[in-house]
Amino acid sequence: MANLTSLEDMVLAIAGSIMNAQHMVEKAQVANIASFFTDDKQPTTIELKLPAIHSTAKPGDMLHYRLPLLSLVPHSSLIIGEAEIDLDMELGAFEEQDRSGHNESIMSQTGMAAPASRKAGLMVSPASANNGSRDRNIAHVKLKLQATEKSDGLARLLNDVVKEQGPTGLVQE
Repeated sequence: MANLTSLEDMVLAIAGSIMNAQHMVEKAQVANIASFFTDDKQPTTIELKLPAIHSTAKPGDMLHYRLPLLSLVPHSSLIIGEAEIDLDMELGAFEEQDRSGHNESIMSQTGMAAPASRKAGLMVSPASANNGSRDRNIAHVKLKLQATEKSDGLARLLNDVVKEQGPTGLVQE
């Protein structure tokens, strides 16, 4: 059995890769939203002339109308909603490891509820699982990760930008 790693490390690596991919998707979405703003952080708008329809409008009166481009196109949030990893791996021995990455000041207050200072890790070898030998311990592992709901910050931004849309005054001909 070559190239042993802990199952925990393998799951963390897979989850980390998926989180990094989601981060790249989110960065692309932010860049897309940013393209609808000027360098001085104002919404990019187009100015239109529309017929004035208010009660005191005279025939032929026109209004200047400012329309943010952001409000003209749909903006949906893309997320990796579900990722499924299906693999076979050779099982190795349990290996005791030091527990790390915890807050000592909190752990000292947890008493009997504190986890042990050492933990067991299952060692696995994903590369050698398909060798065909029947005398090894082979496990089939299926990981399924799901994303949670995203913030409604984009909806709030769109709502505030749309509030800026509207007439800016009468056109003087």
